[in-house]
Amino acid sequence: MLPKVRKGRTYSRATLDAKLREVLSGVAVDRALDLGGKDAPYRLLVAARRYDLLDLSSTRHPAVVGDAHRLPFRNGTYDLVLATQLLEHCHTPVEVVAEVHRVLRPGGRFVCSVPFIYVIHGDPHDYWRFTAQGLRHLLRDFARVVIWPLGNRWTAIWDLISARPSALKYSNYLLRLVPGLARPNPGCPHGYVALAYKKAEAG
Repeated sequence: MLPKVRKGRTYSRATLDAKLREVLSGVAVDRALDLGGKDAPYRLLVAARRYDLLDLSSTRHPAVVGDAHRLPFRNGTYDLVLATQLLEHCHTPVEVVAEVHRVLRPGGRFVCSVPFIYVIHGDPHDYWRFTAQGLRHLLRDFARVVIWPLGNRWTAIWDLISARPSALKYSNYLLRLVPGLARPNPGCPHGYVALAYKKAEAG
């Protein structure tokens, strides 16, 4: 009997996962917060004594049911906040980023990812797309920001035609084997990953 062949994740998700493995590799913190992480797919990448998941929905039993625009935590609670593919679904992302900055300890890190070219995908709503300049402006209150482009016009085109339920998704596993296909193009990426550091305490 032949093994069941499953549809692969979108190509952009595969490149995002690879970049997050690189960015989060070796990260060890006391407390981490995952915003809107659903099933917390990146939990195993972070060595944290406590890893909290916040989501709007209680369906997947997050540690906290809440809104990222108004985080129910005290100032300086977390060493790391993770928000993957979340900000485009927030009606006022500047408020979310301000809340992240507030709940981070001095020297804490914010890791986020956003799409640039992708189909509309309500979860429950889809409000925004971000350029590197827009993302850097959004993160302007952080002491240091590093932004990586993901993919290029070809990976973006592939995602646009294969993101919805389609037999084309079966090809995603094979495409990952093509060397150089997802080489980042800052002029036309399909998305970004950003790492922002809150200013450490003076002294």
